[in-house]
Amino acid sequence: MPTPKQYIDRIEYVDRNIKMRIEGLTHADSMKQLPFQGNCMNWNIGHILVYRDEYLGAIDGVSVPNAAQFAIYGGGSEPLTDSAKATPLDILIEELDASSVHLKAAFQSLSSKRLNEPHESWTGNTLDDYLHFYVVVHEALHLGQLEILRELALA
Repeated sequence: MPTPKQYIDRIEYVDRNIKMRIEGLTHADSMKQLPFQGNCMNWNIGHILVYRDEYLGAIDGVSVPNAAQFAIYGGGSEPLTDSAKATPLDILIEELDASSVHLKAAFQSLSSKRLNEPHESWTGNTLDDYLHFYVVVHEALHLGQLEILRELALA
């Protein structure tokens, strides 16, 4: 079973890797679209952020994603092709840093007992199951997508 520290380590890992993948890129670079079904780098980073707000809410009981941002970056949203609708890349990174501070504090106060409590009654999942999916699986999926999107930006 993951511990709060392991979740904190994972968030730090993802943050470091996002920053490595955007190094030297511009907002325009982050908007480049693949020639097949997918979404741009900007969307992937914004998507990670709105779901961080979602799972922070599962921990603290009050946080929720910004509705306007969720409309752009949430699951099932349209491909982000309009640069004017996108959050500028440098702002996304500032938001990433801020979300990490809030998440690390929330994880530091999270007990093992709380991790094992039921979270989703319809699935039987614990809070740990829920967090494992979002912090480990979901963020890894989108972090991996950033690798090919960096290559696209540099092409």
